[in-house]
Amino acid sequence: MSGFERGAIVLLHEGGRTLRCAISLVDAPLPALEEATRDILGPEEESLLTDRLAPARRQSLLAGRRAAKNALCLLAPGVPARDISVLPGLLQQPVACVPGRSNLQVTLAHAGTAAMAVAHPEACPMGIDLERAAPEQQSALIEQTTPRERALAQTVLPYDEHQRLLLLWCLKEALSKALRCGLTVPFSLLEIASLAPLPGGVRARFENFTQYEGVAFCAPPLSAALVMPHTVRWESAGGAASPQMLHDWLREIVALHHHRSG
Repeated sequence: MSGFERGAIVLLHEGGRTLRCAISLVDAPLPALEEATRDILGPEEESLLTDRLAPARRQSLLAGRRAAKNALCLLAPGVPARDISVLPGLLQQPVACVPGRSNLQVTLAHAGTAAMAVAHPEACPMGIDLERAAPEQQSALIEQTTPRERALAQTVLPYDEHQRLLLLWCLKEALSKALRCGLTVPFSLLEIASLAPLPGGVRARFENFTQYEGVAFCAPPLSAALVMPHTVRWESAGGAASPQMLHDWLREIVALHHHRSG
């Protein structure tokens, strides 16, 4: 498939045990995604691709399934992608079914032509979000933040106001997915208590959910966030103890889009 695809296994250390999760990021045009459909989707998933789907919805569905399958296949080597199903649950959350594995979950996020997924063991709740800047949403983003959060972001993040607000949104939505409540709770409950700078982003803690920690990165116009229990420390399977790969992937996608448009 032509387009951008990245995936990595991450080792999660908590106490005396080590768990494995996998992260995948995909950015591809709709024709490339449709060409690869038979290699990725099972029969139940193919039934979701009705003629009534608008192109943008078809794009997000196919990109999301590809990212999800990429991540799940990393944790279940040898299982064909078509044999893994990712279907909507009763609240439209993605539900993964992997032959021979009963404890894997997957979380998805979409932004334009891009989709990101994290596959993780049930024992370690995680959430992600991926957003693309849309200045027309500025007033809505302001409404979903507090003056304290905006002041924190202004102090820590070297971006314009819209990109700072988008990063705050990403962190909150990723937390809502880790909590499995989605956007059904007031965003005030997801308030960010602290931000610490990272190269290209921030590390965050939350006011009412102190058991969680988030990292978020920005490569304008894209922002992404990952939330997990704060007791977990991660490292890539290659040994680099840094979530920096997310920032690197975002920058690669932005550069690819600039190249295409140029």
